[in-house]
Amino acid sequence: MTDLAVPSPHWSEIWKRRLTQLAPLNGTALEAMQQSISQLRQVRPREQVLRDGASDPMLRVLLAGFACRYKYLPDGRRQITAFILPGDICDFGFLADMPVSQEILALSPSTIGSMEVEKLAAVAEAHPQVTTALLRAAVIEQNTAHELVASLGGRNALHRVGHFLCEIHHRLHAVGAVRAAGQFELPLTQSEIGEALGLSTVHVNRTLQTLRRLGLATVRDRLATLPDPAGLATFCAFDPAYLRPGGK
Repeated sequence: MTDLAVPSPHWSEIWKRRLTQLAPLNGTALEAMQQSISQLRQVRPREQVLRDGASDPMLRVLLAGFACRYKYLPDGRRQITAFILPGDICDFGFLADMPVSQEILALSPSTIGSMEVEKLAAVAEAHPQVTTALLRAAVIEQNTAHELVASLGGRNALHRVGHFLCEIHHRLHAVGAVRAAGQFELPLTQSEIGEALGLSTVHVNRTLQTLRRLGLATVRDRLATLPDPAGLATFCAFDPAYLRPGGK
């Protein structure tokens, strides 16, 4: 893998924020988790991070950037099944010594941190709350997948796209990656949004135009702006409890 630019100095802070949201880790545990990341890999946009079915004995965490998990259907269409944001673990196969479950692709310049499972086990033995944090992260990922199924099966296009934007905003805000005025990076094409939400590119375009006219969201030049996040959440019945440990 060709080395790219030096990663943002904020990646360690993002990782710490994510971990402390998941469990009450003390400073010693957080330092141990940070020091256990043995290597950083710089990934270009649209470059593969992990292959479906690959045996991967490492914990891989997205420390900066934006990635997705996807699967090709028999007719050649691609279904994006999850978006991986800073502070998220890329795949949870390491918990059960299982292969990577789906393809993982970077959508923007990204930094991937790797941790040997043996080192992780030693940290978890010394700091049991680390195991709690990892299990809660896995449950939140499962909850997110369930919510996407609910969108695909029950929400109309406006509510589907609005809910998606609320979720990304909430997840990025939690790690300090939302700018002033509710603006955040969204390095997705309208086609990729459609591949996640079961909508055509034309339908995504029309839906985004409607949300803009309503004053609820603007997506332009790889940036999304939610001028009234609470208003959009009310509009599409977004409840972030499924993204929080204990639903708090």
